[in-house]
Amino acid sequence: MIYLRKRKLLFACILLVIAIIFSVGDTFAYKVFEFTTVSDIVKKVKKRFSELDSYQADFKIVSEKMGNKANKNGRIYYKAANKMLIDFANPPGQRIVSDGKKMWVYIQSMNVVAEQDLKSDSTSIFSAATSKGMKKLFSKYHYRFASKSQPEKQPDGSMQYTLYLKQRESRSGFRNIKLWISEDFLIKKAYGESSTGKFIEITFNNIKTDIVLSGGMFQFDIPSQAKIIRNPMISEE
Repeated sequence: MIYLRKRKLLFACILLVIAIIFSVGDTFAYKVFEFTTVSDIVKKVKKRFSELDSYQADFKIVSEKMGNKANKNGRIYYKAANKMLIDFANPPGQRIVSDGKKMWVYIQSMNVVAEQDLKSDSTSIFSAATSKGMKKLFSKYHYRFASKSQPEKQPDGSMQYTLYLKQRESRSGFRNIKLWISEDFLIKKAYGESSTGKFIEITFNNIKTDIVLSGGMFQFDIPSQAKIIRNPMISEE
C-alpha cells in the first residue's frame, strides 16, 4: 500500500510538472525564440549597412587628450560606392570629400588641401558606412554586449543595443570602442580610446537613409590658391 501511495504521489507530481510546463510553454518558447546574441546584432548591423544606398546625419564630435577638449559638428552624407561628404559647421569651412577613388581634406583656415588616392578595397573612414568597413571593424575587434540587459533604455527614452569592442592585437588606432546601435541597426553613437590616450565620442542625430543625393556633391574643386599636399597618408589604417 505504501509503495502504491508513493507511486500515486510520484505520478501526481509528474502531472503537476507537465501542467506547469504546458501552462508556460508558449511563454518559454517565445523567450527562447526572441533570445538575441551579440553575433546576431553584428550580423544585422553589417547587413543594414550593406543595403544602404544613401545616408545623411548630423554629427557631433567631442575629443579629449590630456585635459584638452575640442568640439566639432556638422553633417555627413554618404552614397553607395564609397562616396562621402563631411561638411563641418565647426570648424567652419572644413570639408572632407570622397568620390570613391580620391579623398580631399580641406582646411580653410590654413588654405590647405590634402589629396589622397584611395585603394579600390579601401576600408578607411570613407568606407566605414559600408559593408566592407563594418566587416573590417568587427574582424579587428573582440566584441560583446556592454551589459546583460539588451537593448538598453537611453536617457532620451529610446532602446539601443550597446556593444563593447576591444582590439584583437595591440596597434595604432582605437584600443577600445563602445557602440550604441538603434533597433533598426544603425550606429547612433561611438566612443573610442586611442593608443595615444585620446578619447573621442561621436554622436549621430537626424539620420535619414535611402535619400536622393546628387553625385556632384562628392566632387571637390580645389581652390586656386590652396596649397596641395598629395598622398600624405602612408597607410589608411
